[in-house]
Amino acid sequence: MTPLLAVAALSVPALALASTTVTLTPVADSYVAPGAPDSNFGNHGTFIVNREFAESYLRFDLSSLPEDAVITSVSLSALAYDGYAHGGDGNVYTSFVADDSWQEMGITWNNRPTPAATTVGAWFLWYNSTPEDKLGVNSNAALVPLVQGELAGDKLVSFRLHSPGYTTRYRSREYANAAQRPALTVTYTVNEPVTVVLEPEADAYVTGGYNGENGRNYGGLETLLIDPRWDRKFFLRFNLASLPVGAHIQAVKLSATSFWGRSPGGDGNVYVHRLPDNSWGEYSITYDNQPWPPYGDPLGSWWIWYSGASANYDQVGVTAHPNFIPVVQAASDATDRRVSFRLSAPNYATSYYSRESPVASKRPKLEVTYLP
Repeated sequence: MTPLLAVAALSVPALALASTTVTLTPVADSYVAPGAPDSNFGNHGTFIVNREFAESYLRFDLSSLPEDAVITSVSLSALAYDGYAHGGDGNVYTSFVADDSWQEMGITWNNRPTPAATTVGAWFLWYNSTPEDKLGVNSNAALVPLVQGELAGDKLVSFRLHSPGYTTRYRSREYANAAQRPALTVTYTVNEPVTVVLEPEADAYVTGGYNGENGRNYGGLETLLIDPRWDRKFFLRFNLASLPVGAHIQAVKLSATSFWGRSPGGDGNVYVHRLPDNSWGEYSITYDNQPWPPYGDPLGSWWIWYSGASANYDQVGVTAHPNFIPVVQAASDATDRRVSFRLSAPNYATSYYSRESPVASKRPKLEVTYLP
């Protein structure tokens, strides 16, 4: 018996991550004041944070970020130009606001949305009544999951700024100098697709016919045969364990190299069917015990034509039909992480190199492209 070959992924490129930083300015900002509970200040070039006398709201649009962005850092900043240190806690706290429906030209103290009870970072700016530009920056890590969640949702994120003790006045989005407007700086990565090329962990053909061939095993040979005259067909099984758990399959390509063929006429396609049973053994499978039946319609097919009644030269059969994607995805997500196929043809005969071939480039391949 031929010993079991060690099978590994032929190529697993390192995960490529493209890191990008974008700076967003608010699509809306305003302050509200309990001393003027029904007044709106959305068109001012300033917003104010002043103890119990004023708090400010900002909203940012995240739609310019790619949907598959993985956010790694977030900084909220605003440029103060004046302030006063009354005493006590002078931090300017950031609170997440889940309700993004507030209107810049309509928000007031009386209709302001309710912020989250827990703050997500702060900055501290000290003033002694002397006007001076100072940049407040909040880069608290708690901002990251909030922005990530809003990117997956309505792609809008709102914050409230407030302080228990100090007064600070900031440039708003209406300020003439764009460089001095508030900003949300977001750094993210995008997972690039990764392609892995797999060889079978098992392959074999079976044949009907006479002289007991239907009970013989051919799993140790360097060939895989298809011939409708004797109902010859072959089986492939691939191990998907080299794909990361949770991988999102984007494309699948199955290929095999043929070295001989006979084209008597009729439908010459080689059809690929999924097999739900992965338990067949490479050195025990026969025509009589082959997994049966294959599941559903063909996943894909290829057509290889040989001139004359029969000929010898290499040709590669390839199919990359989208039907493969959900099948390989389900197999990758399953417990045993294996997928099996049966290949057969109704009329043409073709012979292929098996995984036992000494020439690695001629062995069957399953090429899987995925996002981690």
